[in-house]
Amino acid sequence: MDEDACTATGKRCMSSWGTPSRISSDLYRERTAAMPPVSLRRRRCACGKVVTAKQLTQYGACAACVRTATNQVKEAA
Repeated sequence: MDEDACTATGKRCMSSWGTPSRISSDLYRERTAAMPPVSLRRRRCACGKVVTAKQLTQYGACAACVRTATNQVKEAA
């Protein structure tokens, strides 16, 4: 079905489905550029293990390092 037939019947052409408008993609880019960086980006712990940046920010180390440090404190007490 050509575009003239689609606009004459008032129906949306199947060829236009799934293609976002330029305006929506521009809005998406503006909103995502203004957002804070994703906290799930990968970083390296001091032990060399790759973990999420959020985990390093919250605990200061990977789960294995935090668990080891906690066990060492318990054994020393």
